[in-house]
Amino acid sequence: MNGIGYGNLSDNQLVLLLQKGDERAFEELTIRYVKLIYQISYDFNVDGYEPDDLVQEGLLAFLIAGKNFDDAGGASFKNYAVMCTKNRFKDIAKKGNAKRAVPKSQIITLDEMADRHDEEQNVEDFVIERDYLKNLMLHLRSLLSSEERTVFDMYLKGYSYDEIADATQTSTKKIDNTLQKIKRKLRDSR
Repeated sequence: MNGIGYGNLSDNQLVLLLQKGDERAFEELTIRYVKLIYQISYDFNVDGYEPDDLVQEGLLAFLIAGKNFDDAGGASFKNYAVMCTKNRFKDIAKKGNAKRAVPKSQIITLDEMADRHDEEQNVEDFVIERDYLKNLMLHLRSLLSSEERTVFDMYLKGYSYDEIADATQTSTKKIDNTLQKIKRKLRDSR
């Protein structure tokens, strides 16, 4: 993809690249949809899971959705990925409710997680993908100043520009500028 910016590609083009193993394609899709994943994760309340834990689970579901997506069915990638993410959260909630007496650290085992994936995906792949997602989120956050992280976190949680401006005691214009700067940093960091 030399010479072509990933930001200019459609979701379907990025998914095709992702399916060929292109990590930058997944990073671009993540930048586009991380706010949506955060919003979905905050709609679910699962015992033993903090919202950030659910976001990581959502990113994993998002990655798996990208690897398995086939646009022949007519659904958009966004709709398919949202459905997969919500289904993953529902599965986690069901397992959590069924195992309330089990310590939080053992609610979902690696074997159980592997059972939820396609037959060809093994536990090792799952662990590698989960580590990749964790590192990606750490990398995204490491690029930002403390003020930018605050704005970014509030934005991902679904706060409006006005709400962020009120909470941070700044102007809506400054929030818009900060979010534009964050997006540039994320895109330029690759």
